[in-house]
Amino acid sequence: MKEKYVSLSISLCLAIVLNIVLYLLANAMEDGSTIHRILVMLGGSLPAGLIQGLTYFLFFYGVLEIRRMSNNASKESRAFQMGLLPEKEQFVLSADEVNQLKHKMIEIEQREPLLLVDLIKKACTKFRANKSVSESLEVVSAQSAVNLRKSESEQSIIRYIAWAVPSVGFIGTVIGIAASLGAADDVVTTGGVKKITGLLNIAFDTTLVALALSLVLMYLYHNLQEKVENLHANIESYVLENLINRIYHREHA
Repeated sequence: MKEKYVSLSISLCLAIVLNIVLYLLANAMEDGSTIHRILVMLGGSLPAGLIQGLTYFLFFYGVLEIRRMSNNASKESRAFQMGLLPEKEQFVLSADEVNQLKHKMIEIEQREPLLLVDLIKKACTKFRANKSVSESLEVVSAQSAVNLRKSESEQSIIRYIAWAVPSVGFIGTVIGIAASLGAADDVVTTGGVKKITGLLNIAFDTTLVALALSLVLMYLYHNLQEKVENLHANIESYVLENLINRIYHREHA
C-alpha cells in the first residue's frame, strides 16, 4: 500500500512539472509556429492544458504500477535460480526427503517469502499429511490458480487507468465542443472565429494525446500480463516436474 502512495505522489509531481515546462516553453515560442502548436497540443496552454495534465498523471501512475508489478515478477522468477528442488534426471524423492524439503522451505520463507517456496511447502505439507501424490498434485494446481487470480486482481487498477486515460481525453473533447458551441454567436467576428477554432483545437488535442498515451500504456500492460502469466505457468511446471513427478511412495497392501 505504501508503494502505491509513493507512485501516486511521484506521478502527481511529474504531471505538474511536465505541465509547467510545456506552458513555459509554449509561451517562449512565437504564436502560430509549428512548435508552439505542438506544445499547446501537448498541454502547454493553461487552464485548458490541465486536461492533458490529468491524463499525464494517470499515465505516469499506470506506468509506475506496471513497473512495480514487473519488478515483483522478476523477483519471483529469481527463485528458479535458487536450486530449491532436485533437477537431475531420474532423481527420486522419498517421503523423508519430502519432509526435509518442507522444513527447508519454511526456513527460506522466513527470510524471503516467494510464491515458488510457498507452493513447494504446501505440496510437501499435503503429501506429508496423507502420503497421496495425486492430492498433492491437486493442491499445486489449485494454489497456482489462486495465485494467478490474485495477480490479476492486483492489476485491476492498471486496467482502470488504461480505460480512464482515453475517457479523460473524450471528456476534454466534449468540454471543448460544448464551449465552442457556446461561443457560436461570436462567429461573425474575426476574433470569434479564432476563439471557436482554439476551443475546437483543445477539444481534439485532448483526445489525441490521451489516445497516444493509452496505446503506450496498453502495450506495457500486455507485456506485464504475459510476464505474470508465464511466471505462474513456470512455477507450476517447475513444481510438477521436479517435485510431484519425483515423489516415490510405495503403497501398503
